[in-house]
Amino acid sequence: MNKHMRKALFICTLLLSGNVFAQSGPVRSYLDIISIALKNNYDIELARNNTRIAAAQNTAGAAGMLPRLDINANGNKASNDTKQDFSSGLTVNQKGVQSETVAAGAYLTWTVFDGLKMFATKERLKLLEQQSELSLRLQVETTIEEVTLYYYQVVKQQQLINGIEASMSVSDERIHIADKKLTLGSGSNVELLQAKLDMNALKSDWITQRYILNEYKNNLMVLIKEQPDTSFTVDTNFEFAPIASMEQIREMVERNNTSIALAGKNVLVYDQTIRELRSQTMPRLALNTNYVFSRNSNAAGFTLLNQNTGLNYGFTFTWNLFNGLNTRNQVKVAKLQTDNARLQFDQTKLSVGAAALSAYTRWVGDREIMTLEEENILLARQGLFIATERERLGLGNYLETKQSQSSFQDAITRLVNARYNLKQSEMALRRLSGSLTRDSSLAK
Repeated sequence: MNKHMRKALFICTLLLSGNVFAQSGPVRSYLDIISIALKNNYDIELARNNTRIAAAQNTAGAAGMLPRLDINANGNKASNDTKQDFSSGLTVNQKGVQSETVAAGAYLTWTVFDGLKMFATKERLKLLEQQSELSLRLQVETTIEEVTLYYYQVVKQQQLINGIEASMSVSDERIHIADKKLTLGSGSNVELLQAKLDMNALKSDWITQRYILNEYKNNLMVLIKEQPDTSFTVDTNFEFAPIASMEQIREMVERNNTSIALAGKNVLVYDQTIRELRSQTMPRLALNTNYVFSRNSNAAGFTLLNQNTGLNYGFTFTWNLFNGLNTRNQVKVAKLQTDNARLQFDQTKLSVGAAALSAYTRWVGDREIMTLEEENILLARQGLFIATERERLGLGNYLETKQSQSSFQDAITRLVNARYNLKQSEMALRRLSGSLTRDSSLAK
């Protein structure tokens, strides 16, 4: 066996084990890429900021539970012409009379009862914060799945390129054999030309697949917010996580699926909205108190100085008995919106359950296909070795070797695609069952 054939079989052995050849640039492992994506991905950053906004809005003050304190102050100074005639016979008639007015006060208002609206509002704000956290978790799950599939597209594409390179080594051997046979007078130009044509076709395909590999890498860099032209390589195999039984998956979907939990929170939010609206039919009671200082001075007139300082307190009671049936209509609309939210919740549960069943069925099929393709690549490698050796010894012909080489290359392509398809099915199941964000290795 010469060096070309040994190289081809060496590459094929690596393909069987799932290893990926090193390329130019630093090594980026799968967990490194996921960690960077969770920190830098634009969609995750937006969802994280929305969660912070919802948390900042979930306060007792925003719900109307806390009192309001205002300080007001004003002052005026004037110069007026004053003419006053009093019943006592006194007359004041002066020009440029100076007057000053100063007032300041602290005003406290506290609504102590508003038909329990403040408690419904606080609960709604808490639910909205929980919703935003679920939305963030959903975005994290989506990003992990998307980044994972892009990462393994890079792995898959590199393995396809490795397969082409293995086939190129075989074509190189065929050229060597055809050239030697032609020199010895036992071959023909047709055999040599066909081997060179096959080599050129493989080179063309190799160049095309390299372009596709760069596109996959660029897409992956965009997801983790790095420059698309960043040079890097991957150093991992196709690794597959264990999958539970369908019954266990159903339970996990029911308990952990983020989309279902998000739809359930939406129903609760609308329930609190109805409570808020119904509070409008109840009376409102507010306590108020203020401490004021006022001073009014005039250079002329009946009152030369008027100054007040003191504490005032009281209450405000209001009860709207009729507002054109607006509240009743608003409650009616809110109930319909709640019904819609419940329908969406039921629909989400049914859709997610059906998607999980389909994903599991596909995963089982993809696993069986990959097992078959792992066996096929062994058979194709063995057949290619035998055909090449037969041609080298003059017992076979180039058509036989060409057919074996074609079968070998097709087997590599099917195997790599089968590995990627199984990874797709696995990620879909893990996302639907809510296990992506619970994996500690991905949550770092």
